Amino acid sequence: MKLKKLLSLLLAGAMAFSVAACTQNEEGVTNNPEASSAAVSDTADEGTDAEDGARPTEPTGQLVIGTITDLESDFYDTSFNNSATNYKLYDLLHGYGTVVSDKEGAYVYDPTVVKSHEEVENEDGTKTYTVTINDGLVWSDGTPITAKDYVFQLLLESSPEMNQVDGYPSQAGYPLVGYDAYLAGETENFAGVHLVDEMTYSVTVKAEELPYHYDITYALAMPRPMHVIAPGCDVVDSAEGASITGEFTADLLLKTINDPETGYRYNPSVVCGPYLFESYDTASRQGTIVVNPNYAGDYRGVKPVIEKIVIKTVKSDTMINELASGSVDLLFQCGGSDTIEGGLDLVDEGKAENLTYFRNGYGKIQFDCSQFPTDSQNVRQAIAYCLDRNEFARQYSGGYAAVVHSYYGLAQWEYQESKTWIDENLETYEKNIDKAKELLEADGWNKNADGSAYSGTGTRYKEVDGELKPLVIEWANTDGNPVSELLATMLPEAMSEAGMELKATTMDFPTLLAGIDHTGDKIYNMYNLATGFALASSPWYYYSTDPVWMQGGYNSNWISDTELEAAAYALKPIAYDDNESWLPAWQNFIKVWNEKMPDVPLYSDEYYDFYSPKLKGWESTSVWEWSRAVLDAWVVE
Repeated sequence: MKLKKLLSLLLAGAMAFSVAACTQNEEGVTNNPEASSAAVSDTADEGTDAEDGARPTEPTGQLVIGTITDLESDFYDTSFNNSATNYKLYDLLHGYGTVVSDKEGAYVYDPTVVKSHEEVENEDGTKTYTVTINDGLVWSDGTPITAKDYVFQLLLESSPEMNQVDGYPSQAGYPLVGYDAYLAGETENFAGVHLVDEMTYSVTVKAEELPYHYDITYALAMPRPMHVIAPGCDVVDSAEGASITGEFTADLLLKTINDPETGYRYNPSVVCGPYLFESYDTASRQGTIVVNPNYAGDYRGVKPVIEKIVIKTVKSDTMINELASGSVDLLFQCGGSDTIEGGLDLVDEGKAENLTYFRNGYGKIQFDCSQFPTDSQNVRQAIAYCLDRNEFARQYSGGYAAVVHSYYGLAQWEYQESKTWIDENLETYEKNIDKAKELLEADGWNKNADGSAYSGTGTRYKEVDGELKPLVIEWANTDGNPVSELLATMLPEAMSEAGMELKATTMDFPTLLAGIDHTGDKIYNMYNLATGFALASSPWYYYSTDPVWMQGGYNSNWISDTELEAAAYALKPIAYDDNESWLPAWQNFIKVWNEKMPDVPLYSDEYYDFYSPKLKGWESTSVWEWSRAVLDAWVVE
């Protein structure tokens, strides 16, 4: 059973941080004094240059955003989706979550949404969060938003009916008392969810889920338009918990959510985010959204003034030309030497402006640790020793990236505090073919195809359950990907020298994702991807051996390692503001991770946003990404 992203966990991770420019002792990265984590100004028009004009008071203009990650035809934010662009679009369509991350990366109750809140620790170890919603919030069609819409979200997305629609349940209610029984259909009541009154709901968290580093996110709920998704149904409460009444069936949801023409997944007609869905073109993978006039504002009360946003799929090798020609207005989170240098040339010519900040994540070779032979730690380490990662970072980024050695990015405060510790404690996996050979020999890869002792050339074999198996690594990559192209020039020959055969298959991105998720026709040993994670993220569910987390894109390495799991879980109960306890636990986790090598980190880089001079007030950071930044920005036509 696949599982979708837990909303509270999607939020979990971004913390306040400080960023220092990378130093020259980190090979492959430039010193860039301009890179910063500068936060968006407290008021939308603060710091505006006179020549830019004042921020409009009413929505106007159009912004075309270019993305190299295909926008998929799925606009319902309960769905598990590996498209980063889709997740940002969700932020613009769906809103009014009771808990949000602010522009510094800290988690807060949203005052635009929340009138009051209360947290009570119960005698049985559970914890109850009670939240009262502000009056006056409405859906885009003018229908009032009440506590029922929030309770409906928790009930809907944890229900067996929704499980039948999606094939896998949301984990929006996973940490709550009564989730398992409710999901299984053993009861119509969700014991840990209550509708207190018209504007108030409560959730009770299981004792075993506490404490949790980000336990404020357990109070999170996001409204769903019950009158659209489940017309004729209602939410009621009893001592046994909240429930949905009326003709609430899987057949109903299949029609209201999954109908290709009118379903909420493909045409979210009633939303509560800053923008409304207008259209999506399947052929071009282009989406258009327009300002929601009924939006009350984000947690600061800020409303967007860019009237229309077009999200356009572009190619990495032509996107700078598209910015130069005016066919796109914004390229966000750009990396790679050619792209950055091309963008900076436009800046020098006065045709574009730029903003830079460090990345919270890394590019990587990702292993499937459930598949032979990459289920072996020795094999994964041997592959790491076959690549000169410093040279890779230099060639790929042109000096705008650094090699990292574990599960961290340059933007994290933990990294900034741990540079010396990392140098002293983590294996750097510098290219060493002899070391790769030693690891493979120790792992039993010491045979030729005919069963004789390995001759020292060609592909190694290993006897497994009485059968000789070759050391072949199946690599899935995508066409036109500069990382794939560079790896193809650097990795195969070195791996061959060590006795490994690298078999590459090029495919489209959805097929690659199906391989990662184990839903496609074939599963591969390794993929080159990129990952981003929130600052100071608590990674326990990403490396859990629990089947709940081993599926659905959480433990995407499919690694079952009790030592790594324990190191990740040790972070979970540490208090949100206890950095003194957090840092050594985090260091231990990345040390264990460095040994287990579920990924080969390739680089963590500086991101660049390049944008048209007509875009004003643009300020994004590692924790305040473009879907947030557009609320403060405006365009001058």
